[in-house]
Amino acid sequence: MDNAPLYLRIAADLEAEIASGVLKAEEKIDSERALSERLGVSRMTARQALRHLIGKGLVETRTGQGTFVSSRQIEQRLETLSGFTEEITRQGRQASSIIVSSITRRADEQTARALSLPATGMVHCLTRVRFVDGMPVALETTEIIASRAPHLLERADFRTTSLYATLTDEYGIVPTLAEQTLMAGLADANIARTLHTDPGAPVLDLTRLTRDQDGNPFEFVRSTYRGDFFVMKVDLSLGARTQA
Repeated sequence: MDNAPLYLRIAADLEAEIASGVLKAEEKIDSERALSERLGVSRMTARQALRHLIGKGLVETRTGQGTFVSSRQIEQRLETLSGFTEEITRQGRQASSIIVSSITRRADEQTARALSLPATGMVHCLTRVRFVDGMPVALETTEIIASRAPHLLERADFRTTSLYATLTDEYGIVPTLAEQTLMAGLADANIARTLHTDPGAPVLDLTRLTRDQDGNPFEFVRSTYRGDFFVMKVDLSLGARTQA
């Protein structure tokens, strides 16, 4: 980055402040004039840096108000089953992952019970840190019954490739139904370090059992999401016999 144009280095510094939470969602940032004066650069350079961030969707201009850090919140519809990559892409944002571990192993007791596996049942276990627009938002462990998808972990680069798309296209496994549980929690030291938040910050702990088109369970997921990134929404209707 040392050889990059000055405006890109300035933009990278601002992006790092956004990712780390120094600059928070909806916070007003320096105008191009204030930025040029603070950093001792030309207004053209400051303008290019801000335009670069606008182009990445990290900041937005509001007429008559200035430039603000874009809202980081991600809307998750609870009545629709979709993979992380599909959901984030649908919202016009960039999804990516870092793979923490990728192994095939014997299922632990909780996973075996959820997937109706014997004590010796094997699963593909994929643990990933999930990113949205370059910011870590979730730590996710996905376990797939190994016999349903031989050599799954070798099929694709799951840092950027959709797991659900691979299961559907390569193995004919169509995620169709899911039983999902959400619980409020607090970030421990490991989660805080992984997701670039503070120990004790609010998180959402999710477990999901996913079934295929024939109703057979094939996937068990355990995830922890940053509480300040996700808005969970569901459409409700008043039942015929329900009274407030």
